[in-house]
Amino acid sequence: MFLNCSNHPSAFWGAAQLEAASAYGEVVDLPFPQVDPLLDSDQLQPLVREYACRIEEMKPDAVMAAGEFTFLFMLVNRLLRDGIKVVCACTKRDTVEKLLPDGSSEKKSIFVFERFRDYQLPD
Repeated sequence: MFLNCSNHPSAFWGAAQLEAASAYGEVVDLPFPQVDPLLDSDQLQPLVREYACRIEEMKPDAVMAAGEFTFLFMLVNRLLRDGIKVVCACTKRDTVEKLLPDGSSEKKSIFVFERFRDYQLPD
């Protein structure tokens, strides 16, 4: 099973990303939690433990994790420590920015999936 733990439901993925994920088995979504920006790192620990336990109970072959950076860092480290393969989606970003008549700017980004890359703990 390929577990998608992000705020990017697999229903909105393109064919290339779905095909790459399917190499690990069925694609299952687990929405990334809403992380309160007022919590400090110590206060995030219980939520990290909860999500790690949920993920480990699902016994995925690989987990794609993406979301709020401090929570993500702690979750990925915990999963790797526990022997679970964690990957991130690598994309090309095409961005177009234009100046609007009122002086504000509008930016549009299109993300094109290229591959999954393994997270690894440093040597």
